[in-house]
Amino acid sequence: MAKHTGFVGCSIVVLSLLFAATEATKYNVGGSFGWNIPPNQTFYSEWASSKTFVVGDSLVFNLTENQNFADVTMADYNNCSTKTNPYAGTVFMVDLLHPGPRYFITTVDDHCERGQKFSINVEGSFSSGTSASARPPSINSVPILSCGVLSAILSTIAVCFFNRV
Repeated sequence: MAKHTGFVGCSIVVLSLLFAATEATKYNVGGSFGWNIPPNQTFYSEWASSKTFVVGDSLVFNLTENQNFADVTMADYNNCSTKTNPYAGTVFMVDLLHPGPRYFITTVDDHCERGQKFSINVEGSFSSGTSASARPPSINSVPILSCGVLSAILSTIAVCFFNRV
């Protein structure tokens, strides 16, 4: 009986770790306002500064017919210019896969100069060699598990199994 109770306890711990490890956040850029010409030049900076972005989170750009965005360097951000092709369409999701600063602008007319831009600092670490990408969001996307959390979960399962035997 004691071994059965230990197994149930270990299972609860494993499930708790699994649920805690899979919580990546998807941020709709601009909140309910979306990605449009802002009411003031600080709108998107204020929106971004109220959030904590970590590796594994995603930014969702809901684009209207005449909008786009570009993931740019700090110099391009400061100058509201870019040599890269902007993303256009309807909805794009940018996965934040690496820690560090990120800069986003629009290239439509003078919208960037009017404040349709923001920068963020992504916290945390991720040991993948992949780069962040923009892609349409997937309803079936799987949150990222870090190697440390996955190792802890597998170790707990092993301990529970061997205590049961």
